[in-house]
Amino acid sequence: MACKGICIRHKAQKPVGSGRYAAGQKRCQVCEIFLNWIGLWCPCCGYRLRGTPRNFKYKNRLREQKMMKDDKKDTHQVLVRVNNS
Repeated sequence: MACKGICIRHKAQKPVGSGRYAAGQKRCQVCEIFLNWIGLWCPCCGYRLRGTPRNFKYKNRLREQKMMKDDKKDTHQVLVRVNNS
């Protein structure tokens, strides 16, 4: 399993205002690149893509971002239901 250079076509730009994993980007450890890719496996080398950080501190930060996003969505749904009633 070696990088064949196919992954360059799917290279992800760093998002502004949020982290890479929070933006849905995934990392290939073999190719050492972040990808905009839907699947679980790297299109280039076939290695499993990582969708979450390895570091505990950054995992917690990602969880907090997801929880805040979910809370905002739930609040919006409640407001819509109250306004429609």
